[in-house]
Amino acid sequence: MTTYTLTSATLLPLLALSGTLLMAGSILHRLGQPLQRAFLAVLLGICVWLIGDILSLTASDAQDRWRWGLVQFLGILTIPVAWLALVLRYLRPLPEPLPLSRLLPLLVVPYLALVLLWTNEQHSLIWRFPPGTVPTWGQVERMPLYWLLIVAYPNVLLVWGAWRLLSTWRSGQRSDRAQSLVMLLTVLVPNAVNTAFLLGIPVLPGGVAPAPVFFALCLLPVAWSMRRYGLLRVAPLAHRQVVEQLTDAVFVLDAHNRILDINERALRLAGRPAPELRGAQIGDVFQSWPQMVEGRTAEWRPGREVWELRLSTVRNAWGNTLGQAVVARDVTTRAQEHALAQRLAHEDTLTGLANRRAFETDLVRETARAQRHGLTLAVVMIDLDGLKAVNDRQGHAHGDALLSAFGRALPGAFRPEDRAYRLGGDEFALLLAHSAAEGEPAVHERVASIVRDVQARGFPELGASVGAAYFPHEGVGEALLGLADERMYAQKARRRAG
Repeated sequence: MTTYTLTSATLLPLLALSGTLLMAGSILHRLGQPLQRAFLAVLLGICVWLIGDILSLTASDAQDRWRWGLVQFLGILTIPVAWLALVLRYLRPLPEPLPLSRLLPLLVVPYLALVLLWTNEQHSLIWRFPPGTVPTWGQVERMPLYWLLIVAYPNVLLVWGAWRLLSTWRSGQRSDRAQSLVMLLTVLVPNAVNTAFLLGIPVLPGGVAPAPVFFALCLLPVAWSMRRYGLLRVAPLAHRQVVEQLTDAVFVLDAHNRILDINERALRLAGRPAPELRGAQIGDVFQSWPQMVEGRTAEWRPGREVWELRLSTVRNAWGNTLGQAVVARDVTTRAQEHALAQRLAHEDTLTGLANRRAFETDLVRETARAQRHGLTLAVVMIDLDGLKAVNDRQGHAHGDALLSAFGRALPGAFRPEDRAYRLGGDEFALLLAHSAAEGEPAVHERVASIVRDVQARGFPELGASVGAAYFPHEGVGEALLGLADERMYAQKARRRAG
């Protein structure tokens, strides 16, 4: 029975394995993003390599040591493909997974090599060793296919990815160069120590393969950068500090409106931690999220706040859409000030009623609506009597109190769909929807009721003259207003004569 004995030589591989598993666990919740999936594939390959190496070093049986040595090649041969996919994802973070038409050809050679490795006893195409013996790595004679499939091909992939990163490093800005350098070190350092190991230079004690240990060590800053910054070229490190300090909320989305990155202001707005938000649909996080078009400002109202959204599309060198950057600015104060200005521009501050400007606007709109639907509309003009006498005898403050009392009582005497206005001085007006001449006595009675109520509140001098005109039978626009005014002054004249 095979036993496994840990030694001091296995301490470093065990630490490297623990660190690799922690890195893998830290990104499991973000596997909806292609970059993280490629990174996880690299980590899993390193885990297999380390596990095979540890078990091979600690096994008491020679046959088991050889078998665990073969297991290592599952990681050794798949790491270059996964790392190249990681590099391509980093350089071109397309929203969809790497197409199978590109991924499968890269995996054909590693899978073929694995099949030939595990069936080598039947054909000896990979290596040869004395028959009837349990081989050790120093005894095997490596065949040409070994150098082609297991040495040359993985290194071609590593060199290919390194060349792509080196090109980016040369042409990139400072932040991009820093990211590219970190990625380059993840392959250059392990390959350098592995070359030294193969040349017989002792790198780690106890015959431990140094490449997976150094791979795990070099991937630590990549894992940290991916967790902290996303390691996405649509949100480069150079702008990270600036973006974090913005008072605006910044969202970086992929082509399917999934959140890739988010700044501190946006986190406070969402009220959820960043790990929960990355990969989530923006519409699921904010139910009221509007549809947006590039070049146009969109208004967003989450609760009582008002936000202004601006969208920019992120494209690659070929014009393909990679994602979107959305900047959200809190314009609640500005919107409130605008609403107040609009209200003050159309409102009489003394009575709270709409003013003459609002009356003129509403008259045009309501007349057009009534004409379009074949409805009637009444325009009522009201002039208060006795205001001058109140101002002269008791002061303008008392006169303002009279106007305020009448104006605030006027809307309550009519239907919700009717509108009341103070045109200025002692002039008031009403727009009564669906009203015809037959209802005019009721209008006079309601105004008279308001007058009696205000008189009872300390303004016995108050009186009111009323005149009404009806659309469409009696005219439109200025003609309608003139007729209502004429009837109002006729009533005023009758009251004075009486």
